[in-house]
Amino acid sequence: MDEVFKSELSFEHDHIVHKLTQPSEDAILERNKRLRQNTGVINELKDEGETWGRMLCSIPMIIWDKAIKDGFDLNSKDSSIANKELYRFLATDIGKACLVEDRRGNKITVS
Repeated sequence: MDEVFKSELSFEHDHIVHKLTQPSEDAILERNKRLRQNTGVINELKDEGETWGRMLCSIPMIIWDKAIKDGFDLNSKDSSIANKELYRFLATDIGKACLVEDRRGNKITVS
């Protein structure tokens, strides 16, 4: 799978419809789900020298791009704004699916 994004064009109801997908999106979200189920995994990786800091989330680029289009200022040059926008995004249903662990160590429930 060489593609980061897959672009599809179709003709529906007298309109051209463009659909952009990321083939690895489901794999990334599934990995996040597995990591949420065993939060100790992140700490185990740290003990082996494989992590840096802590992993809060893993957001597929297609979801990142959609969040920006939906009005989340994730690319703000002001890091305090970008940080607030990231946490605002992570509070949404799709944002929660991108979470690996809560910043306070709380259990994450994804609907």
